[in-house]
Amino acid sequence: MKKIITILTIILTFHMSKGQDTIRRFEFGSTLITINSFNTNYYSAPDRPSFEFMNGLFFRYTKKRLGLRLHASYTDNSTSYATLSGVPESSSGDINNKDFRIGVGGQFSLLKRKDWFYTFLDLSYRNVFSTGHYYGGIGGANESFSKTANGFDGFLGLGFKIKTIKYVYLSPELGCLISNKFVNQTTNNYLGQTLESNNIDVNLSPILKLHLTVKF
Repeated sequence: MKKIITILTIILTFHMSKGQDTIRRFEFGSTLITINSFNTNYYSAPDRPSFEFMNGLFFRYTKKRLGLRLHASYTDNSTSYATLSGVPESSSGDINNKDFRIGVGGQFSLLKRKDWFYTFLDLSYRNVFSTGHYYGGIGGANESFSKTANGFDGFLGLGFKIKTIKYVYLSPELGCLISNKFVNQTTNNYLGQTLESNNIDVNLSPILKLHLTVKF
């Protein structure tokens, strides 16, 4: 009798573990593409380029209609910008940004029995270190600057889960990014002076992301 109970216990445990293995709630992968701007005609220096490729990590845990999301990304980019030409205040410049984000979020499936369509909210801590030059403007100034920005981002939108092959998913997400940064800037101007300034930078823009994840 004891042997039978032992055998039945082993079989039951095996079937329970096998059933648990089929439930894959975890996903891990990369953010393949991020479109930060749909307008490439900049009139000021952007924090990030219009397109980013495989610059972040993405993790998701889902149970029923709820999901927990974790993300981190880093970008080191250089760009040039210019204001309108032909006017006395016209100016141009170049800037290099080292941009780091890490955050947490949640998502909710909008369809009761399907998880392929969802809404989400991500909150992130953000740090940006920038260096660059500014040319032109009134008096034809030639200045260099460095600045450090710390702040928080909120990303709210809609997403889809698209199964490609076994356990591999694509998740396009479209939403609105709200960025709030506290900026400390040091400027060496054309008069040889070093100036310190502080300001708050608030930005609102549409963002499109594409995640590639593997379930496990």
